[in-house]
This record gives sequence, C-alpha cells and structure tokens, in this order.
Amino acid sequence: MLSKNSVLVYDGNCEFCTRLAKSIREKTKDQVAIISFHKLTDEELQSLHKQLNKTLCAGEVQLIESGNRYPGFFAVRQLFWKMDKYKYFSFLLYLPLVPFFGMGIMLFLKRFRTKLS
Repeated sequence: MLSKNSVLVYDGNCEFCTRLAKSIREKTKDQVAIISFHKLTDEELQSLHKQLNKTLCAGEVQLIESGNRYPGFFAVRQLFWKMDKYKYFSFLLYLPLVPFFGMGIMLFLKRFRTKLS
C-alpha cells in the first residue's frame, strides 16, 4: 500500500492534527508517509501493523517504522530524529522522567486539541 519505511497514522478530521501533520511532512522532508486513519479500512490498518485498528488510532497518533509501532509520545520521539533542526536535541527526550512528562503533554493535547484549532 505505502512504499515508505515510516508511516504516521493520525486523525485527519482534527484541524490541529492536520496542521501538525503538514508541519511534520515539511520538517521531515517527506521521509515519512503521513495518512489519516479515517481514509483507511481496518484491513489496511492491519496491513501496516497487526495491532492497529480504528479505536487505537483514534486514541493517539501511531508511527509504524520498520515493523515497529510507536504510539503517542514515542512516535513524536522517533519523528524528532528525522527533523534536521530538532534531531540534535532528540536525546533530551530520553532523559529520566521526560517520557512521563511527554505522555502527560500528549494526554493534554488529546483532550483539548479541538480547542487548540
């Protein structure tokens, strides 16, 4: 279906998410295929990764890279390595307690993303 090694599955019905996806596409210089889960069937999602389904994708962004699935904050952390200006600071996302803080931010964004549009 998609020939790229990295696929970001996001909610394409959210203005905030759509703007963010466009920004990610530009900053990663099209290294990542970015697609809305609303445009995919359950079979197509499962062809990307066996654990993917619409409920899981509605909950948080998913990055599929080399057969591995990275949800939410962990997807963002992987994406930082593909962005020229940000990759030098990516190591900061691996410091102790930063993942907990990052997951908290992702939870906040998930709940209030419609108000951020």
